Amino acid sequence: MSAIRKGTAIASSMVAGLAFGLSVATASPASAAGTFQLCNVGSGYWAVADFGSGFTTRTVASGQCTSLSTNGGEDFQVTITNSGGRNKTTTTYHIPSGRSMNFSTGGTFSAPQFTPQVY
Repeated sequence: MSAIRKGTAIASSMVAGLAFGLSVATASPASAAGTFQLCNVGSGYWAVADFGSGFTTRTVASGQCTSLSTNGGEDFQVTITNSGGRNKTTTTYHIPSGRSMNFSTGGTFSAPQFTPQVY
């Protein structure tokens, strides 16, 4: 095999290897984005999730849901408010990094039920 053919073969192998390496690198994203969904299946109150620093979901009426994109790793609290303006706030919940969460409120204002589901 001549030196020119060897050089061409080596260059072709390098280009093929580089192309394969790039396709493998782009196949796995740096961090998987997820979704946070808040559903209010309770009665007699509105619900909102607060992630801090002024970042909240929209207010969700009974029988409604809202969702937003998340990368996970966030902490949040859910506040429910009745028609008289009284509030109840949950403990702080955490969405694991790269995961999604469905959070449901249920029951009544006097006996609320909170159901976080991570997936």
